[in-house]
Amino acid sequence: MAACKVLIWHKESALAGRFIGGTLLTSLLAREDRERFDITVLIRGEERAALIGDRLALKTVVADLSDYGVVSAAAENADVPLTIVVINAANSDHPAGAKAIIEGLTKRKAKTGKTGIYIHSSGTGALTDDAKGEYKSEKVYDDEHVEDIQAIPVDYVHRSCDTAISAAGAAGDIRSYIVMPPMIYGRGTGPFHRTSVQIPALIRSAIKLKQACYYGKGLPWWNAVHVQDLTNLYLILLDDALSANPKAPHGADGFYFCPTDSFEWKQLAHEIGTRLYKEGVILTAEVRPFTTEEVEDALGSWAAFAYGSNSRSKAIKAHKLGWKPAHGDGSDGLFESIVPEYHAVLEEGKDQAPIVHFDE
Repeated sequence: MAACKVLIWHKESALAGRFIGGTLLTSLLAREDRERFDITVLIRGEERAALIGDRLALKTVVADLSDYGVVSAAAENADVPLTIVVINAANSDHPAGAKAIIEGLTKRKAKTGKTGIYIHSSGTGALTDDAKGEYKSEKVYDDEHVEDIQAIPVDYVHRSCDTAISAAGAAGDIRSYIVMPPMIYGRGTGPFHRTSVQIPALIRSAIKLKQACYYGKGLPWWNAVHVQDLTNLYLILLDDALSANPKAPHGADGFYFCPTDSFEWKQLAHEIGTRLYKEGVILTAEVRPFTTEEVEDALGSWAAFAYGSNSRSKAIKAHKLGWKPAHGDGSDGLFESIVPEYHAVLEEGKDQAPIVHFDE
């Protein structure tokens, strides 16, 4: 018999749901203790819901995070004997959806006495500055100094959701965990979309322009993480939350970084250029800045934010919980993923328009 009810929000049209959520779902299904979990996937779109039901034999609820009543009811009305876990891998910036989940879990606790678990996908976009490609920042956030994270204005990217979830966790209404991945790379294993956003966009732009490019001077630094290593952190948090003696910080302290790679944007362009030139895809291994006319078509309206900022973090809590990433700098990391991601781009369509944060 299942020991807990797991609700996974899986949005088919945005990065998180179709990539993180899908990989998380298949990883959960592959576990030896799969029978512990009574899984329901909440997904937007009847066709996708039918495919999940047919392929994976899972229950589905067709809903968008904007369907406040449906979302709240799904979190509230799970089988009473089970501990409920909500994993929101659909959207990092949908405060109404986050509040609906919190409301449902809070009502359920009032009826049953059971505190619901809420694991939320945020991101280190919340850490970005306005460098516009011009400089490297020495600021590195770490997740044991949550006061630095909480000092970021609530109206900045991701922060409205994170603040509401963290506050509900601190109040004891829910047990909350907020995972803040950096750029994500690698092939996902979900039933639908299997690539992320930033690396495919840079590869598509290199194919189109016949040369790898970077934003501005390309001097800011970011971090990255492989999608499977990220997924493994979600599973560690899930297991800890369901254990008899949870150790993972939650609520106000429940923020988790997970970088495994560090890179400069110009350096990344160089690695893309070198590898795609060797593949015979582009005309030169040399790199250059995007022109003003090229940049929005290549990267979308969020180019300065997503490709020209600094966003640097350090994982401490995850490692203390036993997280052991298999990828990273010098070990099958970001740069080694470029050629496989190029082939994935060909499979999905090299002429796709860039996905931007605001499309979520």
